[in-house]
Amino acid sequence: MARLTATQLQANHAVNSLLAKILPGSPKVKVSRKSKKNNLKGSKAQLIDANLKQRVLLKQKDTLKIKKKQKQIAKAKVKDRRLALEQSERNAKLQILESHRQRDMLTTREKQYLDKLIKHNVTKVKSLDIDEEQKQELHELQEFILSNDNKKKLRSKKRRSKVKQFKEEIKPSSKKAVVDHRYPGLTPGLAPVGLSDEEESSSEEDLEEDYNDYD
Repeated sequence: MARLTATQLQANHAVNSLLAKILPGSPKVKVSRKSKKNNLKGSKAQLIDANLKQRVLLKQKDTLKIKKKQKQIAKAKVKDRRLALEQSERNAKLQILESHRQRDMLTTREKQYLDKLIKHNVTKVKSLDIDEEQKQELHELQEFILSNDNKKKLRSKKRRSKVKQFKEEIKPSSKKAVVDHRYPGLTPGLAPVGLSDEEESSSEEDLEEDYNDYD
């Protein structure tokens, strides 16, 4: 039989002393070893029950984690398949656009798509780290756009040059610059080389005299 601990004896003595003061003659409280044993059994049973409940909770949490992880893996696989399909479609479109560019058959809608695509890729480069292969693809796409734009500008410049040349050729001879007959080959309004200021002034005076004589 297990003996009572010192703490239990002190607690029992304190209770009995209090009862003697409040209720003189009342029977003393005794702690039986049987009740102690029952209390110990109850504590062990509660402890075992608590441990079992804890294990069940841990097992449930593990199950939830496993299910969550499986959902994440499945979602990632679906995303990878979708991205691969989108990339395949983009590659096909780029091949068609390259074919149209070589034959100078790009439509307005195709040009708009190229502009949108290159803007999207530039934004992606600024916000994410990409590998060398992706950088090369982006560079090739930019070169593709710039090459197409440069060809357009060159064709437009040639057309403007031809139109200008054509207009020059069809101008009437009456609209050509008037040549000063006194000094053949001299641009109007310019004095001939070697003409002094005195000669210039004399010419102006002669013109003024002629004007006065006319009056």
